Amino acid sequence: MTEAEIKADFIKLVMKCLKDHPVEMTELIKLQSLEVPKKPEVKCLLACAYKLDGLMTEKGLYNIEHAYKVAEVTKNGDEKRLENGKKIADICVKVNENEVSDGEKGCERAGMVFKCVVENAPKFGFKI
Repeated sequence: MTEAEIKADFIKLVMKCLKDHPVEMTELIKLQSLEVPKKPEVKCLLACAYKLDGLMTEKGLYNIEHAYKVAEVTKNGDEKRLENGKKIADICVKVNENEVSDGEKGCERAGMVFKCVVENAPKFGFKI
């Protein structure tokens, strides 16, 4: 899968979550431009999408096993990409150590995951 295909799949998940987690269009545009969400409802939208994808567990934790699978699927025959995808997962799994006030809901942690990926993916050669 290419970055564009991954992004398209993620957008579909976000759209599915919109009916249960409505947010303003301006917030969706901010997400698309990779602005880390500040509003709780936007973080909850992300948590919903991450849980549908499998990137977050039902307990609201970052799922490193799934992140490794995503790295495998997106390597496109490039072992360095696979290695770098796993490095991002290894960095971002640390969000599970942070205290959150919403527990299994996962909204706060979803915001942290988004921020982590946005900050680290470009360092490892991924276009997001």
